[in-house]
Amino acid sequence: MVNNVDSQAGIEVILAKDVGSNVITIHNDGFKNKKPKIFNEHLIPEKIRRAMSIGWDSIDILGRDIRVIQLHDVIVGEQGLVIDSNFRIIKESITQHSAIEIEGFIKRAKNLSDIEHVQGKFLNLRKRGEQNYGHWLIECLPKINYLTHLDENFGVLVPDVSTQMNLVIDTSLRASGASSNLMIMKMGKNEIKRFQTLVIIDGLTNHGTYMAPQAVQFNNRLRDTVKGAGLQKVLLLRDSPHRRISNIDHLTSALKDFGFKAITPGKLNLNEQISVLKDADSVIGVMGAEMTNIVYANEGAKILNIAPASMPDTFFHFISVHKNHLYNEFRCETESQDQNRNSSMNVDVNNICDIVSDLSF
Repeated sequence: MVNNVDSQAGIEVILAKDVGSNVITIHNDGFKNKKPKIFNEHLIPEKIRRAMSIGWDSIDILGRDIRVIQLHDVIVGEQGLVIDSNFRIIKESITQHSAIEIEGFIKRAKNLSDIEHVQGKFLNLRKRGEQNYGHWLIECLPKINYLTHLDENFGVLVPDVSTQMNLVIDTSLRASGASSNLMIMKMGKNEIKRFQTLVIIDGLTNHGTYMAPQAVQFNNRLRDTVKGAGLQKVLLLRDSPHRRISNIDHLTSALKDFGFKAITPGKLNLNEQISVLKDADSVIGVMGAEMTNIVYANEGAKILNIAPASMPDTFFHFISVHKNHLYNEFRCETESQDQNRNSSMNVDVNNICDIVSDLSF
């Protein structure tokens, strides 16, 4: 079966089953969904609201099969994209990659006179967005669970990104229970390598529309390896120039009166981030990588995610569905004229405090 991602780009796409072999298929039952409570939903642009419709409005999320697929003599690059020896893209390896990114990767691979050939067997833990804390912990790392379906000679293929994220990757791999002898192959975004044998996992997540419960269950096991810091109410601060709250000092001071402790996850190592959330029953923060840590909060915890009205995202909602959280979003306009979702926000502190009080955070 062949189709095109973009006929103008001339990208030839094939299914993994056409060139590989299925090791095992794990059937997942569907699960009940629950629309989050959205404050200021009227501010969300129609196009953005439509993009979140499946994740927010579906009453039932249909089950999807998780497939473990083995491929031979394939080329990897561009955040986990996989092409065969005929430079055809494996459909299951496309994860939010644009047609331009795919076409550029294929052209670079074709123009290389000598691609490094990696002997041995590797499980691919890479995907688009792999440099992001949340993508790695929820969408990449849990795939390591499926090593148990492969022979003991398999290593893992992981991203080589920033120093801080590489430390998270190394720590989380050790915490995952993987063997200390596990072979770890690291690849940078612009590297291209040819693999003798590569296994890909399909069906665990589809960013924006689906997250299998196993992704959260895996992180629950990471949570179990760390002692909690005893914090029940946590305000997560961003350590990023994007999506900052311009009046964060005012918000922090107001929430302190409700018993919230302000924490900057970006200044903590992975174990410390898990620890400060492990005992949390109430978590407030800005939509971004830091909020991934709600996966380590208690079952049934109350969550308030402050988000730009123009940001189409259901990632944290799905985490909360699987944790049975009481999940809320506070949508607000940004301070830029074009409502850029990465711009800063000046939030209505009194409004947020009313929500915290009314919902008994």
